[in-house]
Amino acid sequence: MFRRILVGFDGSPGARRALHYALQLAVSSESLVWALAVKEPLPRYAARAAELLAESDVREHFERLENEARSEAAAAGVPLQAEAVQGHASQAIVEYARQVNADLIVIGQHGHGGVLDRMLGSTSDRVVDTASCSVLVVPSERHRS
Repeated sequence: MFRRILVGFDGSPGARRALHYALQLAVSSESLVWALAVKEPLPRYAARAAELLAESDVREHFERLENEARSEAAAAGVPLQAEAVQGHASQAIVEYARQVNADLIVIGQHGHGGVLDRMLGSTSDRVVDTASCSVLVVPSERHRS
């Protein structure tokens, strides 16, 4: 069974489902769990000044994500480490999984990627292609029958 589980957590419905699945697995196997949020770099040129968030807003957003993950884990009785790192989501998730020696990455099928994911492939696709451990992709509600 899996002993070290990393969850990609961006606060999206897909990420929330992935966190739920990871915590269920952790309860049954007494696994260690990490929740990782990734701060994507801003585009080089913003279309509008309003698109740029204040650094304090960004920090607060990622603190909320970490607290949300910790709260859900505490409710499930699972110890969880939550962290936010800077980088591109798929690369950061795969690299962090290597750092913590994760034997499973759990990730939602759809996150906050939007239009770019449709054009370039989703974060979950890239994680599956590049991870050196097992990856569980949790389908969105609309893909479940």
